[in-house]
Amino acid sequence: MNKKLVFALGTLTVAGAFGFGVYQSEAAPADPALSTEEISQLIQDQYKGTITEMEIDKEFNKVVYEVEVQGDGVEYDLKLDGNTGEVLKEKQHEDFDDEDKNVSQINYVGSDAIGVEKAREIALGQFDGTVTDFELYEDDDRWVYEIEIKNGNKEAEFEIDAVSGDILEMEIDTEDDDD
Repeated sequence: MNKKLVFALGTLTVAGAFGFGVYQSEAAPADPALSTEEISQLIQDQYKGTITEMEIDKEFNKVVYEVEVQGDGVEYDLKLDGNTGEVLKEKQHEDFDDEDKNVSQINYVGSDAIGVEKAREIALGQFDGTVTDFELYEDDDRWVYEIEIKNGNKEAEFEIDAVSGDILEMEIDTEDDDD
């Protein structure tokens, strides 16, 4: 009898946790009110440096942008409300050193790069949707924007040369709906 009770309580606990997880994952709206361009502009108005990563994520009942900004020996990790642009969380790291990335390289690319908006425009010119992830990184002495775009059950990933604007790689996937 005791084993059955423990098993039933355990099953009920797991089912409750699963249900809560599903509820939380569906609680926030899919698309934020502010676009990546609007968030980029808000960040550029407040922080000196180059946006090296931007991602849309859901947290509880909010859609948030997680953004990394680097420049002048400082790295900012930011979370912004996707609907209002309010900075929800800010972490500041000074004198960062991220393997091949250093301040002078990032500032150099920032001045010669095509920029966040142009890279986004190039990707969206090839695949219509919502930008869900954005990152700037160095690969074989070349700075590259990696951009992910989602449209329904399709997702595209682009690698764009940060200086020339050339599309280096484009991959489009379709998610299967097995539900």
